[in-house]
Amino acid sequence: MKKYFYSNGQDKEGPVTLEELKQKDITPKTLIWYEGLDDWKEAENVYELREIFELKPPPISVENLNVNTTIDTISIDSNKQSKKISSTLGLKEASQGWIIAGFIFSVLGGFLGIAIGFNYAFGNYKKETKRLGWIMAIIGFFSTAIWKSIK
Repeated sequence: MKKYFYSNGQDKEGPVTLEELKQKDITPKTLIWYEGLDDWKEAENVYELREIFELKPPPISVENLNVNTTIDTISIDSNKQSKKISSTLGLKEASQGWIIAGFIFSVLGGFLGIAIGFNYAFGNYKKETKRLGWIMAIIGFFSTAIWKSIK
């Protein structure tokens, strides 16, 4: 079995097997040597290592994201500064007008407030919007009960 040595230009590491070398964080410019080579070669010029670099996907950019994909946290490295974007894509944004209207209808004891609340509670919305929907529906039930007891 062939044993490989690798180097970042200063320190020599190894011997390691091909499988172990694939687990190391080597770049195409990492120097590689194994028995049979006269001198060190860059990893991109060693035939059996080419697949390592072909399998590494490029970094994710915001422009390449599919809108229907759910992503909690994306780390983007640009100009050696790490930016963190937290979002949940693919979920609907709630209309602030409808949320306000839903709360007004709920307080007034209308079944429309309960219906709007359930729409947000059970719909494909963000966690915060679902929570507002449940609150809206509960207020609607209590408000309806209060108005019914007054009549």
